[in-house]
Amino acid sequence: MPDDRGTLSIDFLVGFTIFMLAFIWVAAMIPGVLLGMQSSTIDTEAVAYRTGVILTEDPGWPSSPPWEFKSDLQKYDISRFGLALSKDTPNILSREKINRFFCSSFTPEDYHVRAIFGEIPYHMNISITELNAGIGNSTGEIIPMDYSYGYIRRLAMIKGSSNATLNRSYYAAHRFNYTKTGPDFNVTRHEFSILINTTKLQGQMKNPAYQINPTRDRIMVNLTDLRATIFPAPAATPVDPDDVRIRLSNVKIMKLENTIPPSLSTVIADYDKAYINGGSSCAPPACIVEDNVSLVMEPSVFDLMGGTYSTVYINLTFDMEDIAGNPVKSSFLNNSCSRPFDYNYNPANVTQPQLSEAIVEVAIW
Repeated sequence: MPDDRGTLSIDFLVGFTIFMLAFIWVAAMIPGVLLGMQSSTIDTEAVAYRTGVILTEDPGWPSSPPWEFKSDLQKYDISRFGLALSKDTPNILSREKINRFFCSSFTPEDYHVRAIFGEIPYHMNISITELNAGIGNSTGEIIPMDYSYGYIRRLAMIKGSSNATLNRSYYAAHRFNYTKTGPDFNVTRHEFSILINTTKLQGQMKNPAYQINPTRDRIMVNLTDLRATIFPAPAATPVDPDDVRIRLSNVKIMKLENTIPPSLSTVIADYDKAYINGGSSCAPPACIVEDNVSLVMEPSVFDLMGGTYSTVYINLTFDMEDIAGNPVKSSFLNNSCSRPFDYNYNPANVTQPQLSEAIVEVAIW
Protein backbone atom coordinates (compact mmCIF):
# COMPACT_ATOMS: atom_id res chain seq x y z
CA MET A 1 0.00 0.00 0.00
CA PRO A 2 1.50 3.35 -0.97
CA ASP A 3 2.26 5.89 1.81
CA ASP A 4 0.42 9.19 0.86
CA ARG A 5 0.11 10.80 4.31
CA GLY A 6 2.35 13.75 3.35
CA THR A 7 0.27 14.84 0.36
CA LEU A 8 -2.85 17.03 0.14
CA SER A 9 -5.64 16.55 -2.30
CA ILE A 10 -6.16 19.07 -5.06
CA ASP A 11 -9.74 19.66 -3.86
CA PHE A 12 -8.53 20.69 -0.42
CA LEU A 13 -5.97 23.12 -1.84
CA VAL A 14 -8.52 24.75 -4.10
CA GLY A 15 -11.07 25.05 -1.30
CA PHE A 16 -8.56 26.46 1.16
CA THR A 17 -7.35 28.99 -1.39
CA ILE A 18 -10.90 30.17 -2.09
CA PHE A 19 -11.58 30.45 1.65
CA MET A 20 -8.47 32.57 2.25
CA LEU A 21 -9.26 34.86 -0.66
CA ALA A 22 -12.80 35.33 0.61
CA PHE A 23 -11.56 35.96 4.14
CA ILE A 24 -9.06 38.57 2.96
CA TRP A 25 -11.74 40.29 0.86
CA VAL A 26 -14.21 40.41 3.79
CA ALA A 27 -11.51 41.66 6.16
CA ALA A 28 -10.65 44.44 3.72
CA MET A 29 -14.30 45.47 3.39
CA ILE A 30 -15.17 45.65 7.11
CA PRO A 31 -13.30 48.94 7.88
CA GLY A 32 -15.02 50.62 4.96
CA VAL A 33 -18.41 49.44 6.14
CA LEU A 34 -17.79 50.72 9.67
CA LEU A 35 -16.43 54.02 8.38
CA GLY A 36 -19.57 54.51 6.35
CA MET A 37 -21.69 53.95 9.44
CA GLN A 38 -19.77 56.61 11.39
CA SER A 39 -19.39 59.23 8.66
CA SER A 40 -22.88 60.68 9.17
CA THR A 41 -22.16 61.61 12.80
CA ILE A 42 -18.75 63.01 11.99
CA ASP A 43 -20.14 65.04 9.09
CA THR A 44 -23.02 66.63 11.02
CA GLU A 45 -20.70 67.60 13.88
CA ALA A 46 -18.41 69.32 11.40
CA VAL A 47 -21.30 71.06 9.65
CA ALA A 48 -22.72 72.29 12.97
CA TYR A 49 -19.31 73.62 14.01
CA ARG A 50 -18.77 75.35 10.67
CA THR A 51 -22.24 76.92 10.75
CA GLY A 52 -21.69 78.19 14.30
CA VAL A 53 -18.37 79.77 13.30
CA ILE A 54 -19.89 81.46 10.26
CA LEU A 55 -22.77 82.92 12.25
CA THR A 56 -20.74 84.20 15.21
CA GLU A 57 -17.48 85.28 13.57
CA ASP A 58 -18.51 86.52 10.14
CA PRO A 59 -20.54 89.66 9.30
CA GLY A 60 -22.01 88.04 6.19
CA TRP A 61 -21.97 89.13 2.58
CA PRO A 62 -22.57 91.61 1.06
CA SER A 63 -21.10 93.93 3.65
CA SER A 64 -21.73 97.37 2.10
CA PRO A 65 -24.61 97.86 2.17
CA PRO A 66 -24.88 94.97 4.63
CA TRP A 67 -27.01 91.95 3.83
CA GLU A 68 -29.55 92.68 6.57
CA PHE A 69 -30.72 95.74 4.63
CA LYS A 70 -31.83 93.59 1.72
CA SER A 71 -35.59 93.32 1.33
CA ASP A 72 -37.40 90.05 0.76
CA LEU A 73 -37.36 90.74 -2.96
CA GLN A 74 -33.59 91.26 -2.78
CA LYS A 75 -32.76 88.23 -0.64
CA TYR A 76 -31.27 86.43 -3.63
CA ASP A 77 -28.49 89.03 -3.57
CA ILE A 78 -27.43 87.69 -0.15
CA SER A 79 -24.48 85.32 -0.51
CA ARG A 80 -23.87 84.47 3.13
CA PHE A 81 -25.56 85.02 6.47
CA GLY A 82 -23.36 86.27 9.30
CA LEU A 83 -24.27 87.89 12.61
CA ALA A 84 -20.97 89.44 13.75
CA LEU A 85 -20.68 93.22 13.85
CA SER A 86 -17.59 93.06 11.66
CA LYS A 87 -14.78 90.70 10.76
CA ASP A 88 -12.71 92.33 13.53
CA THR A 89 -15.28 91.59 16.27
CA PRO A 90 -15.83 87.81 16.39
CA ASN A 91 -18.51 86.64 18.84
CA ILE A 92 -19.95 90.16 19.16
CA LEU A 93 -23.24 90.08 17.31
CA SER A 94 -25.38 92.76 15.72
CA ARG A 95 -28.96 92.98 16.92
CA GLU A 96 -30.04 94.24 13.50
CA LYS A 97 -28.52 91.16 11.85
CA ILE A 98 -30.16 88.85 14.41
CA ASN A 99 -33.59 90.39 13.83
CA ARG A 100 -33.22 90.01 10.07
CA PHE A 101 -31.82 86.47 10.32
CA PHE A 102 -34.85 85.22 12.23
CA CYS A 103 -37.29 86.94 9.89
CA SER A 104 -40.17 84.64 9.00
CA SER A 105 -39.80 85.42 5.29
CA PHE A 106 -36.68 83.23 5.04
CA THR A 107 -37.30 79.61 4.03
CA PRO A 108 -35.35 76.46 5.06
CA GLU A 109 -33.75 76.58 1.63
CA ASP A 110 -32.52 80.14 2.30
CA TYR A 111 -30.79 79.02 5.51
CA HIS A 112 -29.32 75.96 3.81
CA VAL A 113 -27.87 77.93 0.90
CA ARG A 114 -26.61 80.93 2.91
CA ALA A 115 -25.61 79.49 6.30
CA ILE A 116 -25.18 75.70 6.19
CA PHE A 117 -23.95 75.18 2.62
CA GLY A 118 -23.21 71.77 1.10
CA GLU A 119 -25.18 69.53 -1.24
CA ILE A 120 -26.73 67.28 1.42
CA PRO A 121 -30.24 68.48 2.42
CA TYR A 122 -29.57 68.72 6.16
CA HIS A 123 -32.23 69.37 8.76
CA MET A 124 -31.32 72.12 11.21
CA ASN A 125 -32.28 74.11 14.28
CA ILE A 126 -30.56 77.42 15.08
CA SER A 127 -31.34 79.41 18.21
CA ILE A 128 -29.99 82.45 20.06
CA THR A 129 -30.94 83.08 23.68
CA GLU A 130 -30.14 86.39 25.37
CA LEU A 131 -29.29 85.44 28.94
CA ASN A 132 -30.00 88.66 30.83
CA ALA A 133 -33.37 89.29 29.21
CA GLY A 134 -34.37 85.66 28.78
CA ILE A 135 -35.31 86.40 25.17
CA GLY A 136 -34.88 83.66 22.62
CA ASN A 137 -35.15 83.32 18.85
CA SER A 138 -35.05 80.09 16.90
CA THR A 139 -35.61 78.79 13.41
CA GLY A 140 -35.73 75.34 11.87
CA GLU A 141 -37.22 72.03 12.92
CA ILE A 142 -37.64 70.43 16.33
CA ILE A 143 -34.46 68.61 17.38
CA PRO A 144 -35.09 64.83 17.27
CA MET A 145 -34.84 62.91 20.54
CA ASP A 146 -34.31 59.47 18.98
CA TYR A 147 -31.83 60.39 16.27
CA SER A 148 -28.19 61.44 16.42
CA TYR A 149 -27.31 64.99 15.37
CA GLY A 150 -24.36 67.35 15.26
CA TYR A 151 -24.42 70.11 17.85
CA ILE A 152 -22.41 73.21 18.74
CA ARG A 153 -23.00 75.71 21.55
CA ARG A 154 -21.19 79.04 21.69
CA LEU A 155 -21.16 81.99 24.06
CA ALA A 156 -21.48 85.36 22.32
CA MET A 157 -22.28 88.99 23.10
CA ILE A 158 -25.04 91.06 21.53
CA LYS A 159 -24.55 94.78 21.03
CA GLY A 160 -27.47 96.84 22.30
CA SER A 161 -28.87 100.02 20.78
CA SER A 162 -28.38 103.55 22.03
CA ASN A 163 -31.29 105.82 22.89
CA ALA A 164 -32.05 109.23 24.37
CA THR A 165 -34.98 110.23 26.57
CA LEU A 166 -35.65 113.94 27.14
CA ASN A 167 -38.05 115.25 29.80
CA ARG A 168 -39.20 118.57 31.27
CA SER A 169 -36.10 119.07 33.43
CA TYR A 170 -33.83 118.48 30.43
CA TYR A 171 -35.82 120.98 28.34
CA ALA A 172 -35.52 123.64 31.03
CA ALA A 173 -31.80 123.04 31.64
CA HIS A 174 -30.97 123.35 27.93
CA ARG A 175 -33.54 126.06 27.09
CA PHE A 176 -35.36 123.74 24.72
CA ASN A 177 -38.69 125.49 25.37
CA TYR A 178 -37.35 128.92 24.46
CA THR A 179 -37.99 130.97 21.33
CA LYS A 180 -37.42 134.69 21.81
CA THR A 181 -37.91 137.33 24.44
CA GLY A 182 -40.59 139.98 24.33
CA PRO A 183 -43.83 139.75 22.39
CA ASP A 184 -42.49 136.98 20.11
CA PHE A 185 -41.98 134.53 22.97
CA ASN A 186 -45.08 132.60 21.93
CA VAL A 187 -45.57 131.34 18.38
CA THR A 188 -47.93 128.89 16.72
CA ARG A 189 -45.23 126.76 15.03
CA HIS A 190 -42.24 125.24 16.82
CA GLU A 191 -39.15 123.49 15.49
CA PHE A 192 -37.04 120.93 17.33
CA SER A 193 -33.81 119.72 15.72
CA ILE A 194 -31.67 116.66 16.46
CA LEU A 195 -28.03 116.59 15.35
CA ILE A 196 -26.41 113.28 14.38
CA ASN A 197 -22.81 113.76 13.31
CA THR A 198 -21.95 110.34 11.90
CA THR A 199 -18.36 111.35 11.10
CA LYS A 200 -17.74 112.45 14.69
CA LEU A 201 -19.50 109.44 16.19
CA GLN A 202 -17.35 107.00 14.24
CA GLY A 203 -14.16 108.99 14.83
CA GLN A 204 -14.45 109.37 18.60
CA MET A 205 -15.09 105.67 19.27
CA LYS A 206 -13.11 103.14 17.23
CA ASN A 207 -14.34 99.98 18.94
CA PRO A 208 -17.41 98.78 16.99
CA ALA A 209 -18.75 97.04 20.10
CA TYR A 210 -19.40 100.38 21.83
CA GLN A 211 -19.66 102.67 18.84
CA ILE A 212 -22.81 104.63 18.04
CA ASN A 213 -23.03 103.96 14.33
CA PRO A 214 -26.35 105.14 12.84
CA THR A 215 -25.53 103.39 9.55
CA ARG A 216 -25.45 100.00 11.30
CA ASP A 217 -27.53 100.38 14.49
CA ARG A 218 -30.99 101.69 15.25
CA ILE A 219 -31.17 104.93 17.24
CA MET A 220 -34.13 106.30 19.17
CA VAL A 221 -35.04 109.68 20.65
CA ASN A 222 -37.91 109.81 23.15
CA LEU A 223 -39.52 113.22 23.73
CA THR A 224 -41.60 113.08 26.91
CA ASP A 225 -43.50 115.59 29.09
CA LEU A 226 -44.40 117.67 26.05
CA ARG A 227 -47.48 119.22 27.63
CA ALA A 228 -45.33 120.58 30.46
CA THR A 229 -43.80 123.05 27.96
CA ILE A 230 -47.16 124.58 26.92
CA PHE A 231 -47.82 128.11 28.21
CA PRO A 232 -50.38 129.90 25.99
CA ALA A 233 -49.87 133.61 25.39
CA PRO A 234 -52.27 136.04 27.11
CA ALA A 235 -55.12 136.92 24.77
CA ALA A 236 -58.53 138.53 24.80
CA THR A 237 -59.94 135.01 25.03
CA PRO A 238 -57.42 132.95 27.04
CA VAL A 239 -56.92 129.31 26.07
CA ASP A 240 -56.62 126.69 28.78
CA PRO A 241 -53.32 124.76 28.36
CA ASP A 242 -55.29 121.51 28.57
CA ASP A 243 -57.27 122.58 25.50
CA VAL A 244 -54.18 123.18 23.36
CA ARG A 245 -53.58 120.40 20.84
CA ILE A 246 -50.10 119.44 19.68
CA ARG A 247 -49.81 118.46 16.03
CA LEU A 248 -46.64 116.85 14.70
CA SER A 249 -46.79 118.35 11.21
CA ASN A 250 -43.55 117.21 9.65
CA VAL A 251 -40.37 115.19 10.16
CA LYS A 252 -37.61 116.27 7.81
CA ILE A 253 -34.14 114.77 7.47
CA MET A 254 -31.33 116.86 6.03
CA LYS A 255 -27.61 116.55 5.48
CA LEU A 256 -25.27 119.45 6.09
CA GLU A 257 -24.05 119.26 2.48
CA ASN A 258 -27.56 119.46 0.99
CA THR A 259 -31.05 118.16 1.45
CA ILE A 260 -31.90 114.58 0.64
CA PRO A 261 -32.22 114.01 -3.12
CA PRO A 262 -35.88 114.02 -4.15
CA SER A 263 -35.44 110.57 -5.69
CA LEU A 264 -34.82 109.13 -2.22
CA SER A 265 -37.33 111.14 -0.23
CA THR A 266 -40.16 108.66 -0.77
CA VAL A 267 -38.02 105.67 0.19
CA ILE A 268 -36.74 107.34 3.33
CA ALA A 269 -40.23 108.41 4.38
CA ASP A 270 -41.16 104.73 4.60
CA TYR A 271 -38.44 104.25 7.24
CA ASP A 272 -39.34 107.24 9.41
CA LYS A 273 -41.03 105.92 12.52
CA ALA A 274 -42.67 108.27 14.98
CA TYR A 275 -44.43 106.40 17.78
CA ILE A 276 -47.04 108.69 19.29
CA ASN A 277 -48.28 108.65 22.90
CA GLY A 278 -46.57 105.38 23.76
CA GLY A 279 -48.29 103.46 20.97
CA SER A 280 -46.90 100.27 19.46
CA SER A 281 -47.41 101.39 15.86
CA CYS A 282 -45.95 104.39 14.10
CA ALA A 283 -48.06 107.30 12.91
CA PRO A 284 -46.88 109.45 10.00
CA PRO A 285 -47.12 113.23 10.18
CA ALA A 286 -49.41 115.06 10.53
CA CYS A 287 -50.85 113.59 13.71
CA ILE A 288 -52.05 114.74 17.10
CA VAL A 289 -49.65 114.19 19.99
CA GLU A 290 -50.78 113.94 23.60
CA ASP A 291 -47.59 113.98 25.65
CA ASN A 292 -44.73 112.06 24.02
CA VAL A 293 -43.10 111.14 20.73
CA SER A 294 -40.55 108.39 20.09
CA LEU A 295 -38.57 108.87 16.91
CA VAL A 296 -36.95 105.65 15.67
CA MET A 297 -34.34 105.86 12.93
CA GLU A 298 -33.41 102.61 11.23
CA PRO A 299 -29.82 102.26 9.92
CA SER A 300 -31.11 101.79 6.39
CA VAL A 301 -32.25 105.43 6.43
CA PHE A 302 -28.68 106.68 6.78
CA ASP A 303 -27.37 104.13 4.34
CA LEU A 304 -29.88 105.11 1.65
CA MET A 305 -29.19 108.82 2.04
CA GLY A 306 -25.42 108.35 1.90
CA GLY A 307 -25.00 109.58 5.46
CA THR A 308 -22.13 107.29 6.45
CA TYR A 309 -19.78 110.23 7.01
CA SER A 310 -22.04 113.25 7.20
CA THR A 311 -23.70 115.69 9.55
CA VAL A 312 -27.40 114.84 9.63
CA TYR A 313 -30.21 116.93 11.07
CA ILE A 314 -33.64 115.56 11.95
CA ASN A 315 -36.13 118.39 12.22
CA LEU A 316 -39.54 117.97 13.86
CA THR A 317 -42.20 120.60 13.22
CA PHE A 318 -45.03 121.05 15.74
CA ASP A 319 -48.11 123.24 15.30
CA MET A 320 -50.19 124.45 18.24
CA GLU A 321 -53.96 124.66 17.80
CA ASP A 322 -57.19 124.72 19.78
CA ILE A 323 -59.91 122.10 19.70
CA ALA A 324 -61.43 123.71 16.60
CA GLY A 325 -58.10 123.58 14.78
CA ASN A 326 -57.34 127.30 15.03
CA PRO A 327 -53.69 128.33 15.58
CA VAL A 328 -52.75 129.07 19.19
CA LYS A 329 -49.72 131.08 20.29
CA SER A 330 -47.90 129.22 23.02
CA SER A 331 -44.46 128.32 24.23
CA PHE A 332 -43.47 124.73 23.48
CA LEU A 333 -40.55 122.41 22.79
CA ASN A 334 -38.33 124.58 20.61
CA ASN A 335 -34.56 124.83 20.12
CA SER A 336 -34.50 127.09 17.07
CA CYS A 337 -32.98 129.87 19.18
CA SER A 338 -30.60 127.70 21.19
CA ARG A 339 -28.90 124.67 19.60
CA PRO A 340 -29.87 121.25 18.25
CA PHE A 341 -29.92 118.26 20.55
CA ASP A 342 -26.59 116.50 19.97
CA TYR A 343 -26.84 112.70 19.84
CA ASN A 344 -23.36 111.87 21.13
CA TYR A 345 -21.26 109.90 23.62
CA ASN A 346 -22.22 112.03 26.62
CA PRO A 347 -24.09 109.62 28.94
CA ALA A 348 -26.06 112.59 30.29
CA ASN A 349 -27.60 112.94 26.83
CA VAL A 350 -27.65 109.42 25.41
CA THR A 351 -27.83 105.94 26.90
CA GLN A 352 -24.76 104.25 25.44
CA PRO A 353 -24.69 100.83 23.70
CA GLN A 354 -24.16 97.91 26.08
CA LEU A 355 -23.20 94.28 25.51
CA SER A 356 -25.37 91.42 26.74
CA GLU A 357 -24.47 87.73 26.95
CA ALA A 358 -26.15 85.24 24.64
CA ILE A 359 -25.96 81.55 23.78
CA VAL A 360 -25.86 80.49 20.12
CA GLU A 361 -26.88 76.87 19.47
CA VAL A 362 -26.74 75.01 16.17
CA ALA A 363 -28.06 71.47 15.63
CA ILE A 364 -27.66 69.64 12.31
CA TRP A 365 -28.94 66.20 11.33
